Amino acid sequence: MEKISLNFDWQFSYNGLTKNVHLPHPGVELPISNFNIDDLLKQFTYEKTIEFVDEDMNKHLSLRFEGIHHIACVYFNDELIHVHRGGYTPFEFEIKPIVGQNKLKVLVDSRENPSIPPFGGIVDYLGYAGIYREVYLIKRPKNHIINIHVKYENTLENDDVKFQIKTNATKGVLNASIYDQDENMVLCNDEIVTDYETEIQFHIPNKKLWAIESPYLYTLKLEYEGATYFERFGFRDAVFKNDGFYLNGKKTKIMGLNRHQSYPYVGNAMPKGAQREDADLLKSLGLNMVRTAHYPQSTHFLNRCDEIGLLVFTEIPGWQHIGDEEWQAESLKNLESMIVRDRNHPSVVLWGVRINESNDHHDFYQKTNDLARRLDPMRQTGGVRNMQHSEFLEDVYTYNDFYHEGNNRGLLRKKQVIKDAPYLVSEYNGHMYPTKTYDDEPKRIEHAKRHLNVLNQMKDPNNKLSGSIGWCFSDYQTHNEFGSGDGICHHGVLDIYRNHKIASYVYMAEGSKEVVMHVSSNLIMGDYPKGNLNEVYVFTNVDYIKLYRNAKYVKTFYPSKNKYKYLKHPPIIIDDFIGELIEKNEGFSVKDSEIAKKILKDVQKYGTKMPLKTKLRVLYILRKYKLTMDQGVSLFYKYLSNWGSKQSDYRFDGYINDHFVKSVTKSMYRTFDYELIPTRKVLNIGDTYDSTRVVIKKVDQNSEIAPYAFDPVEIYVENLELVGPKLQSLNNGLLAFWVKTINPGTGKIVVKINDKFYETEVEVYES
Repeated sequence: MEKISLNFDWQFSYNGLTKNVHLPHPGVELPISNFNIDDLLKQFTYEKTIEFVDEDMNKHLSLRFEGIHHIACVYFNDELIHVHRGGYTPFEFEIKPIVGQNKLKVLVDSRENPSIPPFGGIVDYLGYAGIYREVYLIKRPKNHIINIHVKYENTLENDDVKFQIKTNATKGVLNASIYDQDENMVLCNDEIVTDYETEIQFHIPNKKLWAIESPYLYTLKLEYEGATYFERFGFRDAVFKNDGFYLNGKKTKIMGLNRHQSYPYVGNAMPKGAQREDADLLKSLGLNMVRTAHYPQSTHFLNRCDEIGLLVFTEIPGWQHIGDEEWQAESLKNLESMIVRDRNHPSVVLWGVRINESNDHHDFYQKTNDLARRLDPMRQTGGVRNMQHSEFLEDVYTYNDFYHEGNNRGLLRKKQVIKDAPYLVSEYNGHMYPTKTYDDEPKRIEHAKRHLNVLNQMKDPNNKLSGSIGWCFSDYQTHNEFGSGDGICHHGVLDIYRNHKIASYVYMAEGSKEVVMHVSSNLIMGDYPKGNLNEVYVFTNVDYIKLYRNAKYVKTFYPSKNKYKYLKHPPIIIDDFIGELIEKNEGFSVKDSEIAKKILKDVQKYGTKMPLKTKLRVLYILRKYKLTMDQGVSLFYKYLSNWGSKQSDYRFDGYINDHFVKSVTKSMYRTFDYELIPTRKVLNIGDTYDSTRVVIKKVDQNSEIAPYAFDPVEIYVENLELVGPKLQSLNNGLLAFWVKTINPGTGKIVVKINDKFYETEVEVYES
């Protein structure tokens, strides 16, 4: 089988203008915010010529489109040969070309047609536009394989695997061989084809399991009628039970985030490189699951989830609305297409067969469950709802729990939602506390604490909860009825550019294998009402932290296990910035040092309106140590306030197993510089162009990001294409943008900030 890329050099026409474009293509490039949604709701034309030779006439030839928003009318040599409705599933059909040049034309209608899921109601995400995924020409022999389905049962006890092979012929021989992850042949077998479906069975003793920490993959190689086919798969046992989720027999708490597949300026139209980078970023957050909200996402993304051990809960397109019978029929097509495409991915463990947050609909959801179980008996079904005790037709009760408001339980108790069933929280937080990267520090920390509270509640080993999937991975563009008035839902733990908010470090501290130690505050009292900064959360997986103030030891702090008793790595809360310094510097006794600290904290809290008890303590200290009132006041400024006095330097040293592992310094901003960092330095032009994300940081002398920096940035590229405008600006000290490859060779990225230039290079290869 030959799979030939058709992703380069399309003639794109819109509004009387024609230009050469490559796929994926967004149809319309949308401003990052405050856009006009009507600019997306357009019709476009894509045209391309394909050349065929004599030997092609003896083959089965088809075109495969991985995804088009939202109706595609495909013409071949000026004849309408296929119409596809729906923007999130692939479609393929046979063509009958002539020798020589053949004309392919695709009319794309990106309007939100109410007869097609997810449309018909108001949707909290954008549908975008264009041929936003790849297109291929598939050349097969006349007799060929149509589909491969990997099947196994009780894999913890049974070493058998079956491959169900669908062909378009009832003759010939299938030659099958299995290769391990190191490309060594494990077994081989032949099977005579006598029907349209042929089953080949292998017994693989001592097989290796696919797991979160060790995602082992095998490859099936099939040869049939002169063509070769490959299918990657893995062995794993994933089951949701009444008391939790089990992977390969081990009870595992799910900790995940929901992901939208959208990017700045180009919507859903990003290639393999960007899709894989998102999967890697999710894994780097310490997560073990992602939900593809609210539609099937790129196979490149799923392939990477297979490779890195990231579980996937994927679902049909939709958002709250269920349409008429025509609409429901389209939804069932979406479900079938999704399952047939994705059922061999070991990362996929749950099918979402309900429209997100829709009302109960017995007949429709009985059909979706029946279809999913028929197409893939190996996986359970789930259905995301925001109703407690709704009709339960699925295998797993998946519920969006927005109960937490910052000062109450992180999650509802299971019995309040569903009594006796496997249970998974599919969303939390999100719209309950939208947070921008440039909000003030107290709000950003409160956002992080809310995620922390939910995770702590979820991790209770006795709550019979499979886990939780937070809303959401990154900020995303949406319709005007949602968001913050700028067209963006600021619900992510990352911003729309995939830059970290403080909340992201909550997940990293709990799940990452790398050393994590994020001091959540810049210790700038002016960011807090009345300068009242009483405690600093450090999201970390270290054992303890030693705090130093102006190079003098203050105190050692440990994880807050009493407050967050279910977390593996609770935050370390720094709530004493004085420690023994008063005792050492001022000659106070240990007891009086503690009294002085209480006085200083009360002064910070109450100002001049201190309680009588505090006033008596002040009098006691002043008399005992013969201090004037001015000298007493100076202690406040020296040890607590910094208001009107020199800023202190704080150093946080982290230790694991009594070994120093990391240090973070927070101090007055004295010097600034900029860093320019591409995610990948090596890019590859393959079936289509490649892309990578580039980050600009404004950092101080301690390499800490400069808060509230919005410096304008001019971006220049050579042998690369910039996604978005040339002139952008930092957002709270950070900016990220994407570049696309053009030709092999060296690509240069240059940014100009405050009349200074910073540059980096990437190497581009062609395969």
